[in-house]
Amino acid sequence: MKALRCLFALVLALTFTSLASADPVDFHMHVLDPPPPSFPVQPIFSTPFTFTFTTCSTGELPRGGTADGCFAGVNRSGEDWTNLQITFDDNSVLAGQAPNCALTGANNIFSDTDCSLDGSTYVLRFTDGVLANNDFFFITEDGVIPPEGFGVGTGSVDLATPEPAPLLLFATGVILLGITLKTGRRRIPGSLLS
Repeated sequence: MKALRCLFALVLALTFTSLASADPVDFHMHVLDPPPPSFPVQPIFSTPFTFTFTTCSTGELPRGGTADGCFAGVNRSGEDWTNLQITFDDNSVLAGQAPNCALTGANNIFSDTDCSLDGSTYVLRFTDGVLANNDFFFITEDGVIPPEGFGVGTGSVDLATPEPAPLLLFATGVILLGITLKTGRRRIPGSLLS
């Protein structure tokens, strides 16, 4: 009976070991709003932009968070961003694993995500938020060690649609109305005389 229990424990251990090895990488990604940084930041002047993850330093993450890989940037494009799409090519380190970008914790810049593996490209979309011009941001990942295993990523954005100032709209309307009225008065008397 004792031998049977040992055999059962061995089979159970091997089963869990094989299940664990079937999923060697399970990465999770966030786009966070950090406090003013005291670490190296990459200014982003135009999009799309490329980036790579580096190992996060202690104290680098906002409010005590943890991550294996970090990229710190600042939007210097002159425009507000309404979303961020990150793409990576699948490789031997990522091994075709399903990405996870579910929102957890605080400090997320965007409140909606959609992450998938499309063929051999990871497409990670972060939407429903605004990353204003001159704002800092953090892209973090958990699950790939060393984080350089992601290779080079590409970030692309949509720009916020600028809204004209109300005073400018009002002034333009008044000027156009004045021109229309002035032009209309000249035509009316001339048409009555003909």
